[in-house]
Amino acid sequence: MIRSRLELRASASGLLLAALMLALSACAPTLPPAYKLAHAAGDRAWSAGRFDEAAAKYREAAEAAGKVNDRDEMLFLEASSWQRAGQWQQARDRYSALETLNPAGDRAARCAFELAELEIEHGDAARGYAMHEQALRRYPSSGIARRQMLRYVAWLDDKQGVAAGLQWLRANLAWLREKGPGEAAFYLVADHLERTGDLAGARDTFVQCAHAYPYPKGGLYDDSLYRASVLDEKLGDPKLAVEHLRELLANREPGTMGSSYERPRYGQSQMRIATLYRDALRDHAQARKEFRKLYAEFTTSQLRDDALWQEALLAKEDGEQDATCDAVRVLVSKLPDSRYAPCARSLCPSAPLLDKPRPCHAYVLRAATPGSDGAAAKE
Repeated sequence: MIRSRLELRASASGLLLAALMLALSACAPTLPPAYKLAHAAGDRAWSAGRFDEAAAKYREAAEAAGKVNDRDEMLFLEASSWQRAGQWQQARDRYSALETLNPAGDRAARCAFELAELEIEHGDAARGYAMHEQALRRYPSSGIARRQMLRYVAWLDDKQGVAAGLQWLRANLAWLREKGPGEAAFYLVADHLERTGDLAGARDTFVQCAHAYPYPKGGLYDDSLYRASVLDEKLGDPKLAVEHLRELLANREPGTMGSSYERPRYGQSQMRIATLYRDALRDHAQARKEFRKLYAEFTTSQLRDDALWQEALLAKEDGEQDATCDAVRVLVSKLPDSRYAPCARSLCPSAPLLDKPRPCHAYVLRAATPGSDGAAAKE
C-alpha cells in the first residue's frame, strides 16, 4: 500500500513536471526560420575566415529578423565582418548606418567606437581620437565609455603632454561624474597630478576619489587608498599611510560556502603596513605582529610565506632567537612548499626538516635582510 502511494506520487510529480516544461516551451520566444538559417550560415563563414560571405549572410539575417535587437546585432556583425575582411570603407558605411538607424540601441556606442578606431588605424589619427571624445559625449553611460576616455586622455598625454590630459579631465570631470565614467576620471585626475609632481594634490585627490566611490561599488576604492598611502610615505607621513591602509582593510568581509571577497590589494596592504612599521616607523614589535597577522588572517594571500620569513628575519635582528624559531617552524610546517622553507635552518638550526628536502637557493639568503618584503614579486 505504501509503495503504491509512493508510485502514484512519483507519477503525479512526473506529469506535473512534464506539464510545466510544456508550458514553458510554449512561452519561449520563437525566431523566424530564415533568420536562424542565415545567422548560422554567417557564423560558419566567420569561423572559416570567409568574411565577405559572413557579411552577406548576416545582412540576410538582419532583413529576416523579427526584433529590433536581433536586427541590430546582425547588422553589427555584418560591419564587423567587413572590418575583418579588410574592407575598411564597407565597414565604415555599415557602422555609420547602424548608429544612424538606432542611436538609442545597444550597439550604437560600439559602432561609434569602431568608427573612431578605423579612422585612427586607416585614416587621420587625430580625427579618430576626436571622434572618440565626441562619442564619449554622446554615449557617456555606455559600457565602452571608460575605454574611450582612457584612449583619448592617453592620446592627449602622448601628443600634448600630461598637463593637457589633466586640463581636459578637470574641465570635464563634473559631467563625467554625473553621466559617465566618473570614478575612472576622478582617479585619472589624481594620477595626472602625481605625474606632474603635485604629490600632495594627488594624495588628497586619491582619498577624495575613494570616499566619493566607496566599497563595495567603488572599483578603484582599494587602488585609490593604496596609492594615497604610497604618497603619504613620500610626503613624510608614514602614520597617515598606515591609517589609509587600515581604512582600506576595514572593508574586508568573510565569504560564505567557500567563497571569498578578498581583493588583490588586501594582502599587499597588510604587507605594506608591516613594512611601514619596520622601515619608516622603526617599531619592530608592531611590525612583527603585522607580519604574523598577514599569515594568520589573509589565508588566500600569496604573501603569507613572505610575511613569516620577514617576521623571522626581524626577530633575529632583534636578537630574539625563540621568536625567530617560532616563525620559521610555522613556515616549514604550514607552508612547506615555500621557497623559504629549505632555508629555514639558516635562521633557526633547530627548525624541522622538510619531508622532501630541497636545496636552499642562494638568492634567498642574499635577500635575507630587512628591507626586502617580497611583495612586488608575488602580488
